Amino acid sequence: MKKETTGHHMDGVYVLLLFAIFAGCILIVLLFGTSAYEKLVERDQAAYDQRTGVQYLAAKIRHSDSADHIYVGSFSDRTSVDADEINTLYLQFDGEDGEVVPGFYTKIYYYDGYIREVLCAEDGGLLPEDGNEILAAEGLQISKDGNLISFTVTNEDGTESSMNIAMRSGGNAYGEE
Repeated sequence: MKKETTGHHMDGVYVLLLFAIFAGCILIVLLFGTSAYEKLVERDQAAYDQRTGVQYLAAKIRHSDSADHIYVGSFSDRTSVDADEINTLYLQFDGEDGEVVPGFYTKIYYYDGYIREVLCAEDGGLLPEDGNEILAAEGLQISKDGNLISFTVTNEDGTESSMNIAMRSGGNAYGEE
């Protein structure tokens, strides 16, 4: 009788030991999986941060790609890059019916740690801090040479992302009609 009781106890110990080993293996796999997942999230976030600024600008430019609807100037003057130190992209505003609304522009510029956007009248008297914060960044440079628009976004981590867009509606990239 005694041997039978001891055998049942040993069977229970083996089952508990097997369960403990199985639970330990599951915990180790979860810890390694969590670490790998965190690295993937960080990598994807860094790639997203680098692409977002230039992709946003590219989409806005492509949407406004019409002859004489895109300008590069300063915040206070659409025709002069030197009027102030805020390099600004001006996009002619189209109303709901697709018709141009004269004298209204969407301004995209960098100010106080953010790429900002504001829709206003050309002489609306808005200040740079009045724009909506679109994306945190360290800088934005925009230039236009004929029908070629170039821009560089300096991301928060200091990396730069650049893009050149040739406007299609006003001729080719070299300004020829």
